[in-house]
Amino acid sequence: MKIALVVITPTERRKVVCEFADFVKYEEVHNVSMATIESNLKTRDLAWFAWHSEKRRGTTTLDFESWCGTVEGISIDTEDEKLGPLESSQATG
Repeated sequence: MKIALVVITPTERRKVVCEFADFVKYEEVHNVSMATIESNLKTRDLAWFAWHSEKRRGTTTLDFESWCGTVEGISIDTEDEKLGPLESSQATG
């Protein structure tokens, strides 16, 4: 389970890859399932995933609100291959 996001700041555009650990933490903190999020995805959700991924990797020490103050925009990386719950097709037959 992965999603690539593009975070836009006044000085750069950077790719942030959110992984399984970020989704698990989101469910824990917000008490909501990923199935609910997938059907009602908000910009704030994307921002939280990007922030948590950067925080988990040690690329930011800012809290969520402060981190959001440094961001001009965020989007799903459409240039990246679409990764779903399974990163490759399962064999059939």
